[in-house]
Amino acid sequence: MKPRLLAALVAASLIAPATADASTGVPGRESEPIVVTGNDVPGLLGADPAKVVAFDWDGGWHQVPVQVDERKVVDYVTVRQGNQASGRPFSALAYADPGTFAGADPDPALDGDDEIAAMAMDAGDGVANGAADPEGVEPGSRVELRIVDSVDPGPTRFLYLFRSDPSGGLQQSAGRDYVDYDFNLLSGDYKTTYSFSGVSGGDSTTSGAPANPEDSTVDTDYYRAHLASRWIGDGLQLRAGGATGADILDGDKAQVAYGCVRSELTFSRGGGGFIANIDGPVRAIRSYIGANSGTFTQRDQIYYQRSEVDTTYLRVHPGINRISQFLDYSADAIGMTYRNSTDPGGVTIDGVADPSVQTGTGMGPQSTWEQTTGPQGTVSAINRYTTNIEGVTVGSYYEDSTTPVASQCSGYADSAAYGASGAAVQMPGVAGGINTDPTLGTAYDFTGKRTLFFGGPGGTAATAEKYASQVDEPLKISLGTKGGSGGSPTLQLRAKGLKRAKAGKKAKIRAKLKNTGLVTAEGVKVCLSTRKAKPGRCAKLKTLEPQEVAKLKLPMRIDADAKRKLRVRVKATSENSAGSVDYSKVKLK
Repeated sequence: MKPRLLAALVAASLIAPATADASTGVPGRESEPIVVTGNDVPGLLGADPAKVVAFDWDGGWHQVPVQVDERKVVDYVTVRQGNQASGRPFSALAYADPGTFAGADPDPALDGDDEIAAMAMDAGDGVANGAADPEGVEPGSRVELRIVDSVDPGPTRFLYLFRSDPSGGLQQSAGRDYVDYDFNLLSGDYKTTYSFSGVSGGDSTTSGAPANPEDSTVDTDYYRAHLASRWIGDGLQLRAGGATGADILDGDKAQVAYGCVRSELTFSRGGGGFIANIDGPVRAIRSYIGANSGTFTQRDQIYYQRSEVDTTYLRVHPGINRISQFLDYSADAIGMTYRNSTDPGGVTIDGVADPSVQTGTGMGPQSTWEQTTGPQGTVSAINRYTTNIEGVTVGSYYEDSTTPVASQCSGYADSAAYGASGAAVQMPGVAGGINTDPTLGTAYDFTGKRTLFFGGPGGTAATAEKYASQVDEPLKISLGTKGGSGGSPTLQLRAKGLKRAKAGKKAKIRAKLKNTGLVTAEGVKVCLSTRKAKPGRCAKLKTLEPQEVAKLKLPMRIDADAKRKLRVRVKATSENSAGSVDYSKVKLK
């Protein structure tokens, strides 16, 4: 048991038994977190992050785990300790960690971009009218979060956040610890022994051991993962529902153009560094940068009790055209069934090629979900992408062979591909290539997100399909009426480019507007502005609810003397928010 839990257990026992039975939860969403920012809960802004606590109501108050993860604008050159060839500066909003060179948040209080995380399984009923606040919290600090499942509508659930009494003994863990992350760098202390430049020749050699070896682990009641270096995960044991506990993972792999010239192994042999290594009661965060010439390419791996969410921010020069991310299973996965949305019946993993799904170095059809299941347990994988690049092709990769066509690379893993499966993307073939590195000038955005759900034996296609629906339609969270008030909506605008428009003719810019905040946006207006075109009427929405998405078509007439390209500014505003701006690139015939 972690030392920090001892005091928490004592304190929690004074409130109510800290057991999962005390919560009603959101049915079917046990794997899903509830994550809000400080801006979403203005009543808690300025609080001591360590003093934010959470409760549910189930005929009485029950404390539940909550975690605050501070964020700041991070200098990525400092994270790498200057070990980069270009010398170009770059910074972005990222997790703060005093244990790395990202450093602590300079604002020690809860500020607008800090994240508060809890679990949907710990949500409860709405508090009874007139109920007093629980003991140990600051009076009047209650913030009510209202939680709705739009995929499988059921009763609305609630979670309550408070500032704990400074003189009280409440701990954020509430006596529970859903995830245990042990970052174990074998060389010793991270700041003094980590090789930020990687191994000698690491960017040019495609074999050999990774730099900065680790014996790091993530442990929960549902799985145990092993991490061998920055980009390398090489172990996965499933624990739920009578799973055998066999280590079914050979490697969590990423390759450019298939093969070993650029892969998770060369990424880990080359230079880079960690932004954050965070171990809390609700989740663990492992955030890092450096993928060979993708100097500031970043991956955030966030581990929850029953799931893992991996977000990869591609920041690399033009010329990187095909990218894959896949799970290469070990020989201990033999006998498991692999299935996906295009082949829900599935095939058996046995090291023998399956023509119906085998892709080799090609690309199969896009899978909205994948699943591997057997007595060893079940892994369901959901891959999604967010980008403003027009013409990206999204597909899949699968090989089950002891002599695979796509090399699996040596250095830490075997050469076989047992049920190796995941997503692949192909960038469009355009003159000059696609640039996603913002330090090289104008850059596109490309972000990949993979969610892994871990369960016991007997996984079904229906379960994986439901997980996919839940990823696409996350829980809707808004501020309730029995607690905090105020705040503002957060508008997120994404405008699409337009090809083959004509000078002197009408055209329409397509855009999506999402309210990612917890407060309804009122009096919403979306307008165009540009040279060499006359914008039409602005789009107007009376309201935009929290998490609601509006799809818009914005008209304009292009001037007759316009030539080649236009850059159109798209701006969204509302009566109660700061608004959002994006740009659409218009190409003329």
